[in-house]
Amino acid sequence: MAAGQENTMSDCLHCDIHDLLEPHLQREGANLVEIAAKVTEVLADLILSAAPEDRAVVMADILANLGDFVVQKSEEPAGEPSPGQTSPRRH
Repeated sequence: MAAGQENTMSDCLHCDIHDLLEPHLQREGANLVEIAAKVTEVLADLILSAAPEDRAVVMADILANLGDFVVQKSEEPAGEPSPGQTSPRRH
């Protein structure tokens, strides 16, 4: 961390993750596939942190949540950012 910079992590992990991704998404020519691969790698690490007998259930939950969130967010009302645009995602 640079001198004078404070750790600004919040109590919301969702918001913190978006804050960490935002600069990468704002870069000109941002490669969404590459960024998604890095996020997926973190999910793989999360799955592997579970007990071996629980990993299949954790992975199934992640995939179910992903599908649900894609459906929910694709149905958000007009006025939301269009694909490729980003906005603050604070709760």
